[in-house]
Amino acid sequence: MSKVKKRIRPTREQAQEFNRRLGAVIDAGHTNKLYCDCELCQALAEQAKLMGYREYSTIKLPSDKWERRKQTYDRIHQIDAVKMANLAGQGLTYAEICEKMCRSKGYISKLAREFDIKIFTKKRGRKPCH
Repeated sequence: MSKVKKRIRPTREQAQEFNRRLGAVIDAGHTNKLYCDCELCQALAEQAKLMGYREYSTIKLPSDKWERRKQTYDRIHQIDAVKMANLAGQGLTYAEICEKMCRSKGYISKLAREFDIKIFTKKRGRKPCH
């Protein structure tokens, strides 16, 4: 079995220093920045490494993997929205569109709100006689 490195509990002074640096980062307004190379964020990263919260002190640069993933996600949504608009134009209801596109009703309603597509809730016209 491989040995797992045990994290040592930080001292009170280290915890106070960490909280002070964290407060400075929050005051600077960098709470939503995942990759920041300013002095405050770098100091916080180094303090976190010193205390054993991270394995590395430098903040890595973002990879383009997430950007590609977001682009494919948006592209799939656009394609589904076009298909859904065509089916809604034919007068189909939510349930029928879900069945034809093999998607959930929540996904269909989310796309309808996002792209402002009007979908009928009931069938219009004559009922079929049996």
